[in-house]
Amino acid sequence: MILGGNLTCGGGRVAVSRATTVITRCRYYLRDALVVEHAPGTGSTRGPAVVILPPLGYEDTSAYRPLRVLADALAERGFVACRLDWPGLGDSAGSALDVDLVDRQLAAARALAGSLRERGAASVCGVGVRAGGLLALEAACFDRLVLWGTPASGKAYLREERAFHRLAARAFSEAPAGAPSLPAGAVEAGGFVHGAETVARLDQLDPTALAARPLSAVLVLEREGTATRGEVLEALRAFTADLTVLDAGGVGDLLDDPYRASLSPRAREAILAWLCRDTNTGKIDPPPATNSLRLGNVVERPWVGQGDGGELVGILCQPTELAPGAPWTVFYNAGGVRRSGPNRLWTAAARELAAAGIPSLRVDVRDVGDSDGASLPFRDLEAMYSEGSVADAVAAYDAVRDLGAGPVDVVGLCSGAFMAVQVASRRPVRRATIFNCLAYVWNDDARSNGYTAQVARSLFDARRWQRLLTGRIDAVALAGAMFTRARLRLLSLGQRLRGAPVDDEVAALLRLVVARGTALSVVCSEGDPSVDYLNQHVLVHDRPPVTIIPGVDHTIRPAWAHAEVIRLITTPPPGGEHVD
Repeated sequence: MILGGNLTCGGGRVAVSRATTVITRCRYYLRDALVVEHAPGTGSTRGPAVVILPPLGYEDTSAYRPLRVLADALAERGFVACRLDWPGLGDSAGSALDVDLVDRQLAAARALAGSLRERGAASVCGVGVRAGGLLALEAACFDRLVLWGTPASGKAYLREERAFHRLAARAFSEAPAGAPSLPAGAVEAGGFVHGAETVARLDQLDPTALAARPLSAVLVLEREGTATRGEVLEALRAFTADLTVLDAGGVGDLLDDPYRASLSPRAREAILAWLCRDTNTGKIDPPPATNSLRLGNVVERPWVGQGDGGELVGILCQPTELAPGAPWTVFYNAGGVRRSGPNRLWTAAARELAAAGIPSLRVDVRDVGDSDGASLPFRDLEAMYSEGSVADAVAAYDAVRDLGAGPVDVVGLCSGAFMAVQVASRRPVRRATIFNCLAYVWNDDARSNGYTAQVARSLFDARRWQRLLTGRIDAVALAGAMFTRARLRLLSLGQRLRGAPVDDEVAALLRLVVARGTALSVVCSEGDPSVDYLNQHVLVHDRPPVTIIPGVDHTIRPAWAHAEVIRLITTPPPGGEHVD
């Protein structure tokens, strides 16, 4: 369907020109999993079809964009490459606490490998990343495998997840009295949860006890500083005569902060060179035209639109019986986190809204998730707050209006909150629910606020200290931002001491949004820099309702707080508490 003359609804094949190579991307559902397929535009393919099996949990959030870059690189070299959203993650069906989640994940991998063979693939290679490698071995459905940073066992992986959560938990408090607790046996790791049954199944995964089909070849890409256990290599040699082990690394880059994660050129070239040893050519039939996912009385389907920077991608989530003129909600991504939202909260909230009769679009703006834009991480925050990104956000709003939306609500966190407010200043918005907004307008103060907020969040993050020390974070720009921050704070303090009103373009923007009829709901984590930013710019009596969530970090990772976030999105608040 054509929307507004240049927007497309659905997950059909979209041709993308990249230099002299044309590739196509197609989105479809297989069983209860979303698949994004990248293919050469020529129709002929080389070597095996490739299935990229991503990590689990927070690692999947970080690796999503780099693995899209890898799939594009494979398609440019002539391979059909499919990226799978595991059931229970991203835009696939299921939730973290489903008792049969691992079995459904294995079934999804087997179904995709089987589908590619039915469509003409002579062989199928799985590229298993981190825990995705453990699941690839257990699925026993591939002809060859790339095991990239695969843990020594499920037990080892769960130990790493628990250690990661202990580190992440330094940024927030213990769960308050009365907060919902996890089921016995569940494991929380950086905003994501493994249910008790999932933990038990993962705990059993052991590469030294393979029950796999014979493999024609295996490439092991070791994680930086970690050699593969000898017992694992011996087990693999029992299933293949062609075993290659490389210390190409790249796992650290892949699992960095979602906005700064990247595909290591060395790892990319190692995978491509290994796959290109197979010089066979052939033709794979088009994928199945299954462009919707049924979840009870809710249906989801991919959405593709056109922004100034190229293709925009999102997910429409609708009730099966859609009333004409119904209110819609548009979810904007949070920083570098794709459309499923921080800790998959946007997916959960969208499905709850749809079950209550309210459709939504959760969208990736440029440079994020599946939308076009930059393939390399940025050194600063400018792109997330660019006028081009705002234009993409407006295009998503216009798309739902073209789909017949009545009143439109918008939701966002961090840079997504910025986009939600900017959209509300340019289009009629019924309600804007914004979480931890570090900037309402993009100026020197916003830049310094963003940089210094990064510093505050880096105190217990060894990877960010490493980026600073190795030059991946611009130390000069950071020092300049801290100086600007201090200067602006002194000017603001001087105004207050003189009794002068603290009123500027931020306050003017919020007045404009409210004057346009938008109900503005501001939500801040306790102690988040967004609170200080609002205090500095808007007088108490001019502030919109503000709700403070105690004991959580900027991206609201603690699982005990997730139900409250969804409630704030799906239930209009009766009011809020002003901050001083």
